[in-house]
Amino acid sequence: MDTVLEDHNLQQKRNPEVEMKVLTIVGIDPGHTVGLAIVDLEGRLLHLGSMKEAARSDIIERIIEHGKPVIVASDVHPAPGAVKRIASMLNARLYTPERVMTISFKNELVSEFLRETDFTPENSHERDALAAAVKAYRHYEMKLKQIERKTSETGMGPSDTLRVKGLVIMGKPIAEAIRALKAEEESETPEISQEESAGDEYDVEKLRRTIRAQRSRLRNQGSTIERLKREKKSLLKKIRELEDEKSRLEKKLERIQYEYSRDLLLNRELSHKLKVIEKLQRKYTEEKSRREALERDLDSLLQIRDMESSGDTTPIKIIETFTRDGIRRACSRWKIKAGDVLLLRSSEGGGSQTARILLDLGPGAIITEDKMSHQALEVFEEAEVPVIPVRSLQMEVHDDFGSVKTQDLNREIEKWKHRLNERRKKEEEEELLKVITEYRAQRRRNHK
Repeated sequence: MDTVLEDHNLQQKRNPEVEMKVLTIVGIDPGHTVGLAIVDLEGRLLHLGSMKEAARSDIIERIIEHGKPVIVASDVHPAPGAVKRIASMLNARLYTPERVMTISFKNELVSEFLRETDFTPENSHERDALAAAVKAYRHYEMKLKQIERKTSETGMGPSDTLRVKGLVIMGKPIAEAIRALKAEEESETPEISQEESAGDEYDVEKLRRTIRAQRSRLRNQGSTIERLKREKKSLLKKIRELEDEKSRLEKKLERIQYEYSRDLLLNRELSHKLKVIEKLQRKYTEEKSRREALERDLDSLLQIRDMESSGDTTPIKIIETFTRDGIRRACSRWKIKAGDVLLLRSSEGGGSQTARILLDLGPGAIITEDKMSHQALEVFEEAEVPVIPVRSLQMEVHDDFGSVKTQDLNREIEKWKHRLNERRKKEEEEELLKVITEYRAQRRRNHK
């Protein structure tokens, strides 16, 4: 459900300054459920919501309802392709954080931003979108305040100040942007403003044509869906007819079997005993299958214990699916304990919450056969639990578990830790370099 936050100024008496074009910063968290957050260049929240299975045209239409976007922001680096395409279609600057934002950092950033309001994100998609928008605003906040001071000194009104902010965000220096607007006002050339207005109208009309095309495509797809539904209904009818025919034939077969059995059986007592025997046979077969499965599991556990005792080989306990049920079944079967090495057959569907459930088991390392989501990887990296692709190891597969040489596993774990430390070190160096660069730039500006 979308949550729309209306600025209190919209409820007051409107005036020409309030009616001016609004420039916005848009945070997007793409996926099956799209998170969308929109703030203006003064840091006020205009919209916060989420949209399920939304078409790109619907997302863009929702964005332009709240103003002209100048920045489209993502909470990850690099930005997802969907975010890049929307930024390009809106002719807006793309912003991504210098490094991956942790969940705790995003929670703190959003909580601080919403501290004086009664609103909270309804889900993680809205939180991530708002974190992206706020991070982008914080990045430009000092520059925007500097623009306000400069334009105030030159006597510019709010409308011109807003235009200067837009020009600076798109890459033009403050002084040059101010000179350009002042020169435009002094020349009083209506053709220029008309060209710019026509350009804006062209951009909006282009977006509207795209939206209409997308809606036409959706209508065509709706017609196809209706046709398939009709075909499905016809097939279901045919299936019911076949099932009726099958039921009739089964009843006929049962009658023939009964008549044949009646001729063979001497009396009802013999028939009853045969049914009891059949029931006992089924129970025996089930118990035998269960016993064989337990014996196999016991043999596997004994082999795992022998490997753990030897130290030369490390057993690998297998989790078939990265879900709550998959983890529960593996724990029940393998008695997973702290320090065990686990293999994820499929990482599909595993997010941050599932990763925390697995993290509570205290695994020594996690081996994956496919790509894990960045939310889950973030949880394991914060806890410094190595996540190693199976292709990096020469793993042997036994009946229901795997094994790998301990020295090979330790080597890959050390490589993973080294890469993690190097990346963190690089991120810290880049952050320090950025602070130094901004400090020097500020000093040069102060000396001018």
